[in-house]
Amino acid sequence: MQNPHRRHFLKISALSAGAMLVSVTLPLRTRSSSAQQPVSPQWCVYVSINRDNSVVMQSPIMEMGQFMRTAGPMILADEMDLDWSLIRFDLNMPTYLTRNRKGDLVYDHAQIGTGGSQTLKNNWTYLRTAGATIRRMMIEEAAERWDCSPERLTARLSQIIDTPTGRKFSYGDLAEKAARRQVDTNKLKLKQPAQFHIMGKNQPAIDARDIVTGAPLFGIDENYANALRVAIDRAPAMGAQIAGYDKKAALAVPGVRQVVEMPHESGPHWPDGETQLRAAGVAVLADSFWAAMRGKDALKTTWKDTHQYAGLNSKAHRETLKALARSDQPGKHLRDDGEVTRALQQADKVLEHCYERSFLAHACMEPLNCIADVRKDSATVVVGHQWPHAAALAVEEIAGIDALKVEVINKRMGGGFGRKGEADYLREAIWLSHKVGQPVQVIWTRENDMERDFFAPAAAVQIRAGVKQGRIHGWHMRHAQTAGEAESHNFPAHLVRDCRIESLAGNEPFPLGTWRGPRQMQQAFAIESMLDELAHAAAADPLAFRLALMEPAKAHPIDYWAADHLDSGRMARCYRSAAEMAGWGRKLEKGEGLGIAGHVTFGTYVAFVLQVHVDDNKQLSLQKAWGAIDCGFAVNPNHIRAQMEGGFIDGLNAALFNEAVIEDSRVQTRNFGQLRWMRMGETPLEIETEIIESDREPTGVGEPPVPPAPAALANAIFAASGLRLRRMPFSEHIRI
Repeated sequence: MQNPHRRHFLKISALSAGAMLVSVTLPLRTRSSSAQQPVSPQWCVYVSINRDNSVVMQSPIMEMGQFMRTAGPMILADEMDLDWSLIRFDLNMPTYLTRNRKGDLVYDHAQIGTGGSQTLKNNWTYLRTAGATIRRMMIEEAAERWDCSPERLTARLSQIIDTPTGRKFSYGDLAEKAARRQVDTNKLKLKQPAQFHIMGKNQPAIDARDIVTGAPLFGIDENYANALRVAIDRAPAMGAQIAGYDKKAALAVPGVRQVVEMPHESGPHWPDGETQLRAAGVAVLADSFWAAMRGKDALKTTWKDTHQYAGLNSKAHRETLKALARSDQPGKHLRDDGEVTRALQQADKVLEHCYERSFLAHACMEPLNCIADVRKDSATVVVGHQWPHAAALAVEEIAGIDALKVEVINKRMGGGFGRKGEADYLREAIWLSHKVGQPVQVIWTRENDMERDFFAPAAAVQIRAGVKQGRIHGWHMRHAQTAGEAESHNFPAHLVRDCRIESLAGNEPFPLGTWRGPRQMQQAFAIESMLDELAHAAAADPLAFRLALMEPAKAHPIDYWAADHLDSGRMARCYRSAAEMAGWGRKLEKGEGLGIAGHVTFGTYVAFVLQVHVDDNKQLSLQKAWGAIDCGFAVNPNHIRAQMEGGFIDGLNAALFNEAVIEDSRVQTRNFGQLRWMRMGETPLEIETEIIESDREPTGVGEPPVPPAPAALANAIFAASGLRLRRMPFSEHIRI
């Protein structure tokens, strides 16, 4: 067994007095086709076991509200056979980096980064294997001391038990010597689900008490020694350049130490082309953030626009996308099965509708922030970021310091949703610290956060579909969005013989990024709305229409980064379960309606039924929702229910209110006064969740509840009032 790097050992062994470090080195991790990041040839998990049998455990996986800081330790502790009550959690999240054989920077331990609802899936086998390795080390150490076969010993609740004699050793008794043992990985036995005693049971978030008592968990709470606080006067328009500012007036503000002009920086960005990696701005560095803000106000900065971004208008762009989706312009064929044109000609009835979505803002509750301390040959970055290695890479690029000499101190994110996977706020702080030779703490204002967002692309999805003898007969979908392309794997693909899916890109230079369930919401909204409209056109019940479409139950192979198949039986069960909970088909009061929608997001199946009331004045109230989810084995049912509730509400908010408005390259929705957000009293009074039991490996739950929400709401509104909404945000057409 290899010894841990001394730097690692010092970090971990300092967790608590008298703690013993257990370091497990596993063989090469097999990279699945869905893995988003390169993997290391070695992987270590650190657990500190005290002599009194208590345990200090670190959860290195980044946390932005998806419960991974709890789920990761649950997996590890269960396979270790730990007594959960004996564990104390160190809420620091270390980032240990290395380089693979190609020289790429990779994580040296768990798959720390989080995104695409893949974190649990990517770490499932690794964490289990690590826990089983430690358990085996304890068993073999006890067997040697008792001079007996390891196979007759049992691990249970932080003890090794010799069942025939009743003898026991605690892990604390064994740990120091057990940590030096080498384990034959061929003898490892992962538990069967029936043997789990921590996983599969409700566990509260390990940092819940700290959150509600205001402990400094978030990056914005950090107080870094000798750091200058920074407020930046950023360009108000995309690509705008500095025309002038009053540096002398800013320096006259008490507490202001420096004023630094920051040049505009462009570079490659998703999905292609170039975008602003750092907007032009004037940074005011001060002893306090208040002084920095006053200094920024004193600058009176003036700006000049650039031709590249001039005239960008989000509402005009939406009309352009709609015209593109409805046009005859050929798109990229992502799927072209059967004879779509002939099938539509033979259909009894053909519908054609366009479903639209605006740009979506992220609006994380914690605005962007970063601390950077760039020294001569090393650096420290304190940040909440979805992919912490990005901070080390940015230091390497900007300051020329080897990324392996960068300490990244991870903080819990107050929301992320894709926005905190971007590098712009990292680069600002790193560039400034390198420029002035001092540690800096950059905090964005809410206005900065919304103006300089990387928005979810706007989209228009035109669907022409037919029905014949009560079933879909021909499906032609043209998906136009700001940039990038649609996805072609989701239902009703595979289920409709004649199916064509085209992708068209608008290609205007709006700043774009990933937004919770990238590409999934506009797809689910369009598909599930059209399914509802086809059901009514065929005089069929919307639930029965969907269930008939899913027959026969079958797993359809797909070539997709997040899953290798799409199972119509699993989707049907979610539809059925949600409908049964809602009492689908029951008599409702006047003005009430039930809407159903489902979607498969990154390998997880979700369906929701929503009950609403709409009065004669188009006043909407959301009454109750029922959701069913099939995410494989439920590691922590408590967190799955929380994500089903929060994700569905986020999707409802996007459907009703979320629209980033841009006029002449300037964001108009600069704070919650301009960007309406759903209030607690407007959410459904209750959201009931059923978690489908499964022994399959777990898949993610952070994003899958979001995409079905807009269609479920639109379908419920139609059922209640006869009003069909095909354009988000719905608040343009209905009151709430």
